[in-house]
Amino acid sequence: MSNKFVSDWVRSNKVPLSRRITERMNPVPLREKVSQTIFKLNMVQRKLEDSRLRMEQKHKSLFNKCVRSQEAKDSAVAIMYANECSQVRKMAQTIITSQLAIEQVALRLETVQDFGDIATEVVPATKIITALKGRLAGVIPEVSMQLGQIGQSLDSLVLEVGEATTQSWSYIASGEDSEKILAEATAIAEQKVKDGFPQLPTMGSAEKGFNPP
Repeated sequence: MSNKFVSDWVRSNKVPLSRRITERMNPVPLREKVSQTIFKLNMVQRKLEDSRLRMEQKHKSLFNKCVRSQEAKDSAVAIMYANECSQVRKMAQTIITSQLAIEQVALRLETVQDFGDIATEVVPATKIITALKGRLAGVIPEVSMQLGQIGQSLDSLVLEVGEATTQSWSYIASGEDSEKILAEATAIAEQKVKDGFPQLPTMGSAEKGFNPP
């Protein structure tokens, strides 16, 4: 383990000259970099929650319009609104999946206490962030870009640790871990969408006096 890495991880109140020189070469301690990443992830979470709420309101409005069109026997307009509802549901699921996965990433980063945690927590986190960036590119481009920047920071952190410790991490195990987290988040998101974004009634339901929520 290099002295540079150790001095970069913990910053004391009284910093010796040798450590100050080391920190000048690498001014942001690794623990602080992890904390900054968690803060950025929390900011992304708030944006995703705002987007989820907007999707919920948009779906409710489209849902009610579709029901009214069905009641008026205007099938063409009802189908148009039904298709829009379907698109909103898909975007909502992507957003909720991202929220759940990012929550897991933040929790894992909060547990990073020593150098070995970089391999077990940060590498899978990087893979998850990269996957979510792609999923959100067509839904919330701004958040996708932010995740791209966060992913680059995590990549840099992993490389820095690897150089300092002369170790390489197993991407096979980290890939399996990240895929499991994404799969679990997707399954939970699907149920949340079913609960929060009701299915549209059939024409028969509308004719029987279906009352939308």
